[in-house]
Amino acid sequence: MTITCEYLVIGSGASAMAFVDTLLTETDATIVMVDRRPEPGGHWNDSYPFVRLHQPAAFYGVASKPLGHDRIESAGLNVGMYELSTGVEITSYYHDLMNEVFLPSGRVRYFPLTEYIGAGEVVSTLSGAHTTVEYETLVDATFLTTSIPSTHDRKFEVTDGVVCVPPNRLPHVAADHPHITVLGGGKTGADSLTWLLTNGYPAEHITWVVPRDGWFLNRGGFQPGMDFFEPVFGGLAAQYEAMAAAATADDLCLELEQAGRWLRLDEDVWPTMFHAATLSTNELDTLRTVTDVIRGARVQRIEADSMILDGRAVAAAADTLYVDCTASAVASNVNDRTPVFQPGTINLQMVRQFQPCFSAALIAFIEANIDDDTERQNLTRPTPMTDTLDDYLRGLIDGLLNQAFWNGNEQVAAWISECRLDGFGGLIKQVSPDDTAKVATLGRIMDAAPRAVGNLQRLVSAES
Repeated sequence: MTITCEYLVIGSGASAMAFVDTLLTETDATIVMVDRRPEPGGHWNDSYPFVRLHQPAAFYGVASKPLGHDRIESAGLNVGMYELSTGVEITSYYHDLMNEVFLPSGRVRYFPLTEYIGAGEVVSTLSGAHTTVEYETLVDATFLTTSIPSTHDRKFEVTDGVVCVPPNRLPHVAADHPHITVLGGGKTGADSLTWLLTNGYPAEHITWVVPRDGWFLNRGGFQPGMDFFEPVFGGLAAQYEAMAAAATADDLCLELEQAGRWLRLDEDVWPTMFHAATLSTNELDTLRTVTDVIRGARVQRIEADSMILDGRAVAAAADTLYVDCTASAVASNVNDRTPVFQPGTINLQMVRQFQPCFSAALIAFIEANIDDDTERQNLTRPTPMTDTLDDYLRGLIDGLLNQAFWNGNEQVAAWISECRLDGFGGLIKQVSPDDTAKVATLGRIMDAAPRAVGNLQRLVSAES
């Protein structure tokens, strides 16, 4: 069978859905979407049951359809801040979007349980049927594919009799074990620990293996409502001013920590990892109740009565449950700067750090409305996921340069100001010229941002 379309989109995860949504709004194009999973939503289909967004729901999903209920949470570790959607809410959101918006448009054809094998050929993993897709543009929404706990290949050995599970299984088996060891110092490990602790599992019966400490973003500084104007925009102004003035990268980290923008688990331990994991201060306080923390070593093998960590044996309590949170949220191409736009191909990537949905929607808008190749490249410098502070700084430079070009393009700037995924553009539009305090805060940002770019470039060069 042969079918035709203008865009062949590989994937139906968050980025793919955001791209197609905007393309449907901005064009009359026909689209074929292919995904190996049975439902849209990408990795959310394989997520653990207690997973929630790192960031407010207002920043996630697609431009045309709100996610969540625009509410402030009244209980839990995110109390007082905008809601964090659950995994179930997100998969339902994408299911409804596909079946109530995309397919009824008559311009989208969706092939789940289907692999793209190249050269316009796709094959059903269920029936084995081959289909040829004749297209004008290939959209690769798998470019930033990451590993997740339930599907990644474990990099350590587990001997017979040891129970080691992904966090997906944790709620089902936690009660059967008198001791639990969480492996991994990132957000998945933090999520597993906060689930255990908030459900009453004793902190003194938990061990946490943290190969590398990381810097965490303070969620309080990333809230979309006007009531949060000062912590968000005042915090951003302080961040850019620190970036413009910092003598060293380490000094910058300390300045951002003192400003409340960044968090770390232990003030006596210097983080070397930066994966942009986001916590509330309540979550941080909860995590700090776990005092049996083993730092600086990776697990190589788990035996009945011990863990082998970088060749060193560490005794383990009897009948310990091990929770494997070692999958990396960082793509292997962390330092890849492959252009978003190439002849006949669009490589969906983040063009604003840690905002995949906004980035994909913006790329679709640029594809639909900007024809000049040089302008397209200037507007879409990739800002990949980060592993280290140096990665973060490099991506931040590109993100700030992108923002400058967005501000300089009236069409793009207008779209961003109306896009719900941006989160902040709409708030800025609401600021009255008579509100001198808010205007002054925005002025600080505009003044510091270009100076920040120059100094960050110097810091990156010094670190190289």
